[in-house]
Amino acid sequence: MLGKFYRPPFVGIIAFVTVIMAQPLGHTLFVLLKGVLGSPDEASFIASFLCGLAGFAMVWVGLKKKETAATWLGFVGGILIWTGWFEYTWEFFAHLLNVQPILNPDTGALVMSPGLQIIQASGILMLAVTVLLYFNRDTRCTAFKWLHRNAHMNPGKAGAGKDRDYARITALETIFVIWFIYVINLTLYDERILGIEHPVTYAVFFGFLVWAIYLNTRLIKYARMAPAVRYAIPTTIITWLDIEVLSRWGILKEFWLMPGEYALEMGLVVAAFVIAGIAIYLTPERGEEKSA
Repeated sequence: MLGKFYRPPFVGIIAFVTVIMAQPLGHTLFVLLKGVLGSPDEASFIASFLCGLAGFAMVWVGLKKKETAATWLGFVGGILIWTGWFEYTWEFFAHLLNVQPILNPDTGALVMSPGLQIIQASGILMLAVTVLLYFNRDTRCTAFKWLHRNAHMNPGKAGAGKDRDYARITALETIFVIWFIYVINLTLYDERILGIEHPVTYAVFFGFLVWAIYLNTRLIKYARMAPAVRYAIPTTIITWLDIEVLSRWGILKEFWLMPGEYALEMGLVVAAFVIAGIAIYLTPERGEEKSA
């Protein structure tokens, strides 16, 4: 009976649920790493370092696993590396350099924290590395392959694709997709550039909504779990941009940033993530033999 859930559309649904639940959990983890005082200290710095180290360990273990397990370990490892070594490092240096928060001049409400300003400043670095990744002839990224064809910038014939390091590839994809969407989000929020009520922000919101719906219609057609999870990473993070914008508009509440006040809601998120994650990790090997 369980085998029926390893077929379309359930494969895509399981992958989507797992990856989308990881987004609020990543934010909650970051809040916990910062501590109740909300500023970096020695204990939180050590905790963030160990968090990232755990992520690298998961990717390392995944290098010797089969495709589905390797993909799962790479995804979770990527989340831990991003939260512990990327996001927290920017927060730490914002605190060290005494970067001041950006406030709404009319209401005094927080628009952008110091740590987010440092992430925003890293946007050009992210773009530079993304261009180098775009030059990869062995990429399996659908967006990059589309650009290769339509921009007439074919980097060359791809290799055979055998024995790929799925854990490392998935971790790297997870980090860069999160980074990319973060920079877009911060550009939308920044009142000096656009602002949350700017017409461009509304256009981006509805554009990403259409994009997310399209990607999900493709995701539910997947018959193999590992590729479905890798495809779900950009799909869900693109979806998450709209969730973040809705929260900025006051339509949704970011309860994942207040885990102590919303223990029940966070418990449900953790349960959904764990159940779907176990379903992915235990995918029968015969599922890997089916074509996507």
